[in-house]
Amino acid sequence: MKILILYTQNKSLFSSFFQELSEKLCKDGFQVFNFSLKRENNFFEQNGVGIYFEKHRGLVSNYLATYKIIKRIRPDVVISNFSYINPAILFGRLLGVKRNIAWFHTAFGHTKPNILKVWNKSIYLNMADVVLTNSKSLQNEMHEVYRVAKEKTRRIPFWTNIEDYAIEVNSLPISIHSDSINIGSPGRLLTNKNHKVVIEAVYQLKQMSNRDIRLYIAGDGTNKIQLEVLVTNLDLKNEVVFLGVLNANEMALFYKAMDVIVLPSFHEAFGLVFIEAIALGTPVIVSNTFGALSFIDNQKFPLDNFCFNPEAIQELIDKLEPYILNQGFSKTYFKHMYDESFEKEAIYEQIKAIILNQ
Repeated sequence: MKILILYTQNKSLFSSFFQELSEKLCKDGFQVFNFSLKRENNFFEQNGVGIYFEKHRGLVSNYLATYKIIKRIRPDVVISNFSYINPAILFGRLLGVKRNIAWFHTAFGHTKPNILKVWNKSIYLNMADVVLTNSKSLQNEMHEVYRVAKEKTRRIPFWTNIEDYAIEVNSLPISIHSDSINIGSPGRLLTNKNHKVVIEAVYQLKQMSNRDIRLYIAGDGTNKIQLEVLVTNLDLKNEVVFLGVLNANEMALFYKAMDVIVLPSFHEAFGLVFIEAIALGTPVIVSNTFGALSFIDNQKFPLDNFCFNPEAIQELIDKLEPYILNQGFSKTYFKHMYDESFEKEAIYEQIKAIILNQ
């Protein structure tokens, strides 16, 4: 069976998920190909997977490139995500692909597409044989917003391989002292990511405690200037450090160096940063909007222990205070949560069953 997976291959941990999925399918006897729109044309093999790059151009050229790769490989199964979904489904249907799978990651509440875009996306999603989502809320959106039949949707989480990345000697400007508390907040610096509430919570905690509290923000984006102004106005320039964009190795190091991670987004369809942190056993306080939370057994790991309303700063302060007092939940608690909820082989078998239509 030939499988073609269309996604943007790069050095991100999100990309590495699809790379590892491709390699696992290849080891199971499938012929697997990856396709990405990149800066230049290329072809190479990586651990048995054939990888095609086509130069990223305009909309028409990109659609044509997608048509050509499907026609060239003649796959039995096509899996696509993000901007690859529409052309992959369209040309997969025209070229007789037996099983066309769309993997949809973006929550409606995050992008707020207009009616025309919703209508357009609905046409393509309803042409797919299966629409995969990575949270309960996103699966509901498929039914309620995009009118995809319930029997055509499946809900599957990601796993992360961040544990495979080397933890090198600390090359980041992070202070590691037993008498200081390091709070981390990774993510693109956009209004929706809500870093503002973490900065304000740190300010209030500084007024309440004599502990040396440091906030490290990993990422970049259009909201950085506003956040820097807020840090200056609150006189937190010595306590808040903007680390910029980190690569995978640096992110592993970042998580390990933090006493607690805060993820305050207003909307998050899944939230890879959440499972990356807990995979490394780093304590996390997370917005209750994260889609990944729907895969956690609330009886074993009550969400109230580590979730908060991103609109309520006092809830965040209350959740952070035990960590300031060295009384927060242990690293073992969060590592166990990851192992129970996002076990790689279990997720892989679910994906494989969908590919085989079992």
